[in-house]
Amino acid sequence: ELLLSSSSGFVKELAEIISSSAAPEPAKGARAGPKKSVTVGGHFSKQLAELRAKIDLTSPHYVRCLKPNGALIPDHFDPLMIVDQLRCAGVVEAVRVSRVGYPQRYNHAQFVTRYKNLALKELAKAAKGSRKMKPVDTLVDAIAKKMVEIDPTLAAPIDPKSRSDSKVDLMEVGIQVGKTKVFLRRRAFDILENMRKAYIATATVKIQALARGFIQQRTFTEHCESSLQLQCWVRVIIAERKVQTVRELVNARKIQNAYRRYAGRRYYLCVLSVTRWCQRLHRGAVGRARYDTLNRVRKTITIQKFWRGIPHRRRLQKMKVSIIIIQCAVRQKLARSHLKELKINAKNLQNVAQERDKLRQQMEAMRLEVERAKTAAKKEA
Repeated sequence: ELLLSSSSGFVKELAEIISSSAAPEPAKGARAGPKKSVTVGGHFSKQLAELRAKIDLTSPHYVRCLKPNGALIPDHFDPLMIVDQLRCAGVVEAVRVSRVGYPQRYNHAQFVTRYKNLALKELAKAAKGSRKMKPVDTLVDAIAKKMVEIDPTLAAPIDPKSRSDSKVDLMEVGIQVGKTKVFLRRRAFDILENMRKAYIATATVKIQALARGFIQQRTFTEHCESSLQLQCWVRVIIAERKVQTVRELVNARKIQNAYRRYAGRRYYLCVLSVTRWCQRLHRGAVGRARYDTLNRVRKTITIQKFWRGIPHRRRLQKMKVSIIIIQCAVRQKLARSHLKELKINAKNLQNVAQERDKLRQQMEAMRLEVERAKTAAKKEA
């Protein structure tokens, strides 16, 4: 209508072409009028409308090309020239304006997914409460309170007595919640990222502690099972030896019984050999007396051996306990010193670069070893 109201004939003709191309097609059942031919202008306007519709459906990103140097030499960047181009193109000013405002913007779902770990208790409490609130509002309020506790200069201090009911001024903190997005200022974003990193580091330490405790518990269980198995084997060996001794004693008694039966039978049969019988009795008495004497001496020696071994065993047990305590103290000291060195090395970028170079050297050595092994395997094949 605006183009048709123009005083220029060319503009009016262009408006008629656009209106004819944008008019709806008649229904199939309706009587068709005279068919109009599509002009070049109508075809152009139709293509332009289709292109505009496609552009509206996409999220375009613009690439700005910069000239690296004036001599057109590759791999050479002139910082002053690049900065001048960025300043003249308005990129530096756009970045400055963006940083002054709200440079960080997240959708509600993205914000909740990224920072929900900072207020899990508050989210769970809000989900169970009777008053329905959006998760993003609950999360923003809880995070704002924690940010004020970390940096009191962001907003007015919160009264400890009414901490649960009081709300923080989000404008002062640097957070704004829109209908679909959450806007963050630079300082608020930095504090949020630091809180998130601290939470992730704490969670990592807890997971490592649980994993190491599980490994140590499993190792301790394996050691206990191994010790129990060794004890079973030793007890089996001792029991076998005891059974063998009992069997020998039983067999010795059987032999003695058989011999005594034989001696009695011989005694009854050899009534005439009284002298030999008397000598045998005498010799048996002397042997038994000697055996009793030797048996008492042997038992006395055994008792003395065990009695003398008791102090030595107690001393050995005390020495083992002392050694274990000393080892624990030394290992604890070494572990603390090693942890201190690791913390110092982690802060030193030069040490990080050295560790990276060492890791590369180790990877190269491992690759050479793998190639050598493959070459040796091919030669053997």
